Parts: sequence; structure tokens; C-alpha cells
Amino acid sequence: FYFLSDNHISTRRDPERTKRTTDMLTLLDEIAKSGGTLFILGDFFDFWFDKNNYVPPVLEPVVDALKRLLEGGVEIHYIGGNHDYWIEGFLTRELGIRFYPDALGFEWKGKRFYCQHGDHIVYIGDQYPWIRKVLRDPLSIGLLKLLPIKWTYKLGEHVSHYNRNIPDIPHVSGLLVQKMKDHLEQKLQDGYDIALTGHVHEPYFKSGENGAIAILGDWIHHRSYGYMDENGFKLIRLKK
Repeated sequence: FYFLSDNHISTRRDPERTKRTTDMLTLLDEIAKSGGTLFILGDFFDFWFDKNNYVPPVLEPVVDALKRLLEGGVEIHYIGGNHDYWIEGFLTRELGIRFYPDALGFEWKGKRFYCQHGDHIVYIGDQYPWIRKVLRDPLSIGLLKLLPIKWTYKLGEHVSHYNRNIPDIPHVSGLLVQKMKDHLEQKLQDGYDIALTGHVHEPYFKSGENGAIAILGDWIHHRSYGYMDENGFKLIRLKK
């Protein structure tokens, strides 16, 4: 199993984002060769909006790589994030990616897994739950589809602070990271053996008698992802 989150693959072109995409293509090729299963815990794309099967040209190599995984028998399970909740359409119907709005639970070899993106748990501002509900509402999605698709992408990329220069990208506060850890610990109390999340971009892994929790980090600062096989779970960081 491979677990990705907060990769923020962007439609914008610059050397850093090109390198980010190239490194992701290398990892997707490794996953394809492994014959494993890929779990995407949200914000894989910095922005994705489905309309008329449109794929931004700069994202075509990544989408083609996902297609090759599926054609090679690698299942892809995709939990919607706050940047790419709107993937249902081409990626799900045409490619065969399995989509989950909020969270995914499953069992493997006697271990119970809980996977989420986490924007419904940790957020800045009391208005965010309302904004989240509006943006996920079918009426809002329908209204956005009235806009030319390229306008929608420009709007989505414009509001993303992950399109700033890397030193200017804000970090999530320690208090919010701790809130996410506490939430994952509660999932262990609820009976899960492994609880995984994204969203707060800070890699973290803890294993104990009650089970294991992990924040997957991101692909911007850490090039981090989760890996699970018969020997257990590992949080891999390619960038120090």
C-alpha cells in the first residue's frame, strides 16, 4: 500500500513545480511496478475541477500515469481534499478511480485502517465548515460548471496559497497539528489499528500498544508518503 496526501501537483509552470511533478511521476512508476494499491488522502492536485473530461495540458502526464496504474491492475482509492474534492467525473467514470467524500475505513490482514484528508477536523476560522458545505453542494458545483473551465482553473489556482514561493507558504500551527494528532488517537480508541491523515503538511508517525497514527506530510517540503507491507507501516521522507 502507498499513501499520498498534499502533493499539490499544479497547473502552473516553474522549475520547482516541474521538479515536484517529475518526482511524483517517478514514484507513480514505482507503484506501477509494485502491483500494490494506491490511497490518495486528498489534495493530490493543487486544484482539480471536472467538466467535460477536460484535463489541463500540464497535468496530462500525471493523469496518464494514473491511467497506466489502473490499467496495470493497481487500484486507486481517492479521498476528496479541500483542493480537489471535485474529481468525480473523468477520473472516476473514465479511469476507474474510487472516490470517497470524507474518509475511508478498511481491513487488511486483521488490521483496521482509517484514512481521511482532515480538513473537516483542522481548519482556520469558524466560517470554514460553512464554506466547505457550500463548495461541496451540488448547486454550487453546477454553477461553477457554467463558467468556462479555464476560468475555473485560474480561480482555483489563484486562491491557493501553495502557489506562492516555497519560503512564503504558511505552516500549520503546532496547536492545529496537535489537534489532528488527538483526533487520530481517538480513532485508535474507536477500534482502528492504524489512523492516517493529511492536510496539515507536517510528517508525523507514532506507533504504540494501541496502534499507529501518521500524518503523511506533503510533497512540497518533505516529499513524504506512507508505505505499508507485511512488515508494517513506514513514513518515508525523500527530502530532508
